[in-house]
Amino acid sequence: MKKHLITVLRILVPAGILAYLLWTIGSDPDNVESVRQIFSSKTRWGSVGIAFAFGLFALACTFVRWYLLVISVGIPFSLKEAFRLGFLGYMLNFVGLGGVGGDLFKGYVLAKHNPTKRVEAVSTIFMDRLVGLYALFVVTSVAALSLDLEGSQPAIRTMVYVVHGATVGGLVGLTLVFLPGFAKGSFREVLEGLPKVGHAFKRMFTAVGMYRRHPKYLAYIGLLSLGVHSFFSVAGYFLASGLFEQHPSLLEMMVITPLAMVFAAIPLSPGGMGTLELAITELYVTVPAEELSKANGITVALGFRAMTIGLAFIGAIFYWTNRASIDQSMAEASAEEETLEHLAEGEDESLEPSQQPEHR
Repeated sequence: MKKHLITVLRILVPAGILAYLLWTIGSDPDNVESVRQIFSSKTRWGSVGIAFAFGLFALACTFVRWYLLVISVGIPFSLKEAFRLGFLGYMLNFVGLGGVGGDLFKGYVLAKHNPTKRVEAVSTIFMDRLVGLYALFVVTSVAALSLDLEGSQPAIRTMVYVVHGATVGGLVGLTLVFLPGFAKGSFREVLEGLPKVGHAFKRMFTAVGMYRRHPKYLAYIGLLSLGVHSFFSVAGYFLASGLFEQHPSLLEMMVITPLAMVFAAIPLSPGGMGTLELAITELYVTVPAEELSKANGITVALGFRAMTIGLAFIGAIFYWTNRASIDQSMAEASAEEETLEHLAEGEDESLEPSQQPEHR
């Protein structure tokens, strides 16, 4: 019952947000006229195409990052397979309503094909999330240094200060975690024993602990992560500049896009549907020094969503070329979700053997 309720909410929340944004456009004739400009000769489709290319490159960087995370813990893995599972996972983040999300699917397939390294396989997924989220804060913090906070709205100043705090706090936390004595320290035990959040700390410590001896890989992974969010920001900039004459600067988009993606990471809807659009819209009219219309912000937000859906269609191609096998793996992953949660915390439990391994 609870799972069905969550599924319904994951449909209603984005639907409600998108309906509100569309109503905002339709309720004002000036907003409608602004949207109509997209289909006029003023739209620079070359810039829109460049935006898609940067978005694709950013997504590809996430697959390379996961590939490095996997091979650095001794799991045999190919870059081709990382791209295949990566695109499939990205697609499933959009369509996995109440079912198998992209991370769960990737973690299960990797663990199934590497039964002696199940904990490591699932931990690569958690580490990928952790590194990606922290990189969001770092990119936003650096870009925010260019903003005139004194002249900004109080809400923007607060958000920037929170991001700066999260960036510094994350740096301190990572430094502590990588200290030699932390693995068996009492402080770690206290954090893991905290109610509600202790299991999250345990996952983080398990995942991070596997990469202590691989500083070279971590350096590459860190650079790739910074590149991911920088490239998505550049994609947002070219999209906005292609649609409208007036648009945020590149540095302003490097604040808007990562911050919006932080909101999209909140698991309220598939692929951040609705939350991403709302965040981009609000930030689009509050971050830039130049006054921009909300309709333009909504249009850019919906354009950014269209770009991500276009990227997800690549995953659909992989799905349809091997549908039966992937459906089987998705069903198995859903059945083993609880086991995978334990594996992420370093508790080795046997996965149910599949009848036929997915073709790789």
